[in-house]
Amino acid sequence: MSVTRINDFRAREDKADALRALLTQIIPSIASLKGCLSCKLLQSQDAPSRFIVLEVWDSVDSHKAAVKDIPPEMFMTVMKLLEGRPSGEYFHE
Repeated sequence: MSVTRINDFRAREDKADALRALLTQIIPSIASLKGCLSCKLLQSQDAPSRFIVLEVWDSVDSHKAAVKDIPPEMFMTVMKLLEGRPSGEYFHE
């Protein structure tokens, strides 16, 4: 059974466009990781500084293993654009 990871990001004031551009660049890299079935970026219509990244994985273990392969500098670049720490949670059907 697959698992969906929902990640919630909130951009700093005046950084929504930069965050959207960066996340748009990162999505294909996530989608190509072993075990990732799909990855999609969503932006709130009511709060344009809020973004959701929906990731579907074949398992939680696959996601956790894949995250270890993401370069730390990529995380640091994203963090500079955020209001606070992003949140994320796993969901199943």
